[in-house]
Parts: sequence; C-alpha cells; structure tokens
Amino acid sequence: MGKVRIITDSNAALPAEVLEAYSIEVIPQVLRVGRERYEETDEFSVERFFQVLRENQVGGRSALPELEAPNINRVLDCYQKVGKQADQVVAIHMSGHLSPMWAQSRKAAEMMMGRYGIRVIDSLTTSMGLSILVEKAAKAAADGADLLEVARLINGTIPHLYVTFFSETLHYLERSAKLGSAQSVLGTMLGIKAMITMEDGKLIPLEKVQNREEVVEKLYNFTAEFSNLEEVGVVQHRYEQSQDAFAQRMRTGLPGVPLRILRYTPSLATHLGPNVMGVIVYEGLV
Repeated sequence: MGKVRIITDSNAALPAEVLEAYSIEVIPQVLRVGRERYEETDEFSVERFFQVLRENQVGGRSALPELEAPNINRVLDCYQKVGKQADQVVAIHMSGHLSPMWAQSRKAAEMMMGRYGIRVIDSLTTSMGLSILVEKAAKAAADGADLLEVARLINGTIPHLYVTFFSETLHYLERSAKLGSAQSVLGTMLGIKAMITMEDGKLIPLEKVQNREEVVEKLYNFTAEFSNLEEVGVVQHRYEQSQDAFAQRMRTGLPGVPLRILRYTPSLATHLGPNVMGVIVYEGLV
C-alpha cells in the first residue's frame, strides 16, 4: 500500500476492478428530485433516474433535478477511513461548476487539517475525464509518488481533457449552460440539438444541429482535430445507432485510437437530460 490514497466521487463511474486494484474510495453524488434525495450508486441507474423524474412530473413538465452536497459527516467518514491506511490523501472530483461535491470535500479537508496531508482537486471535467485523472493519480501513488507529485501530475493533465455533448432536451440547459428560456422552448419545438462544450469546468453552448447524422459528423470532426489522441470515450442515452456509427467512423478514420464506451451517469444526466450523445477526448501528454 502506497502512502498516498485517492478519493473521488461517483461521477467518475470507475469499474469495480479499478477501484479494488488501487483501493480508491468513492463518495456518492446526491441527487434531489422534488423532495426526495437519491445517492448515485450502481443500483441507481440513469433509466431509474429518468423514471423518478417522470413520477415527479408536475403540470406536464418534470421539475429539474439538482445535485446536492453530501452530508459533511459522510465525507469526513471517508477521509477518516482512508487516513487509517495512508498519511496523504488526494481527492479529485467532478467539476465544481456542476456539482457541490468538490466544495464539500474541501470543507471536510479543512476540518481534518493537521491530521493528514490532503489535496482536493477540482477536475474541471466530468465522466471519463474524471476517471482518467483518478486512474492516473492512483497508478502514480501505487508507483510511489508522493502527495505533491500526484497533485502536479493531475494538474498538468487537466488541460489535456476535452468534452463536447449534444443534447435534445434543451430546458435542462437553461440552468446548466445558461441557455435562454425562449431559445430552449423554440429549439425543443423545432427538434434542434444543442452542441455544448466544457471550458474551465463550465458547460458552454456552441451551436445547434438539426439531425442525428450531423451529430455523428460533428463529434467525429471534433475528435479528429487532435493530433496526439491517446484515448476517446463516447457516452450516449438513446443514441445507440449514432454511437455505433461514430465507432465505425473512428475505426475507419482514426484506427488504433482506443475508444471507450461510457456509462451515462445520473449526475451528468442532471445537467444534460435524456437523449444525449457526447465524446470525451484525452489528448495525452507530449
């Protein structure tokens, strides 16, 4: 066991074998739908999440879900558990602009100050972007890197992660990407899909497309712009055929670039809604 342990949150959606191999601790994101709260676990799938939203439908429109900070004692318990096995901790979380998890983890770290060496890092990303950072940190720690070395590696990797999504349910983006309500209503009526990217951890609307064929083409062109592709992930909800078409374009146009099929998590769906497709690109360190 290395002297540095890694903590993250459920938005990373890391495979069980990775969590076990590196003893990574995961704090579940907390989702609020109406008056009810749900922890993001393997059992609480994105389909279950949307079912809960439908059940809470009021006046013909679902109340928008939100991510809430977990109970501070839950976070402290995680730090204390890890602290029994290591004297240094690196916590890496979903973008602080999308989730209060990072801020709550920082608060817990400040309360633990003096007991362990702790760094709490805002990934400024989501999904596979977060999981890449966590895996890199865990592998470095296992190889003997100390707290500062792990933090330096992660902070150097963050600028090499790129994210873009297409979403059909535009009213989610009124809050998440500051899309105007008039644009949202009109866009949804016309079947327009919004292209969104992440800049400094924020969701930013870029442009609009009309059909799913355009989505595949735009995502492939976005991916193909990078000259040093190390890994690409694709995430979707009800875009199975488009995902297959994108994978085929990757095999033809960018052979040899690893493509990871990702799980669409409720914590990400809170911001993008249903009917989504996107890619996460890791450019790699030169």
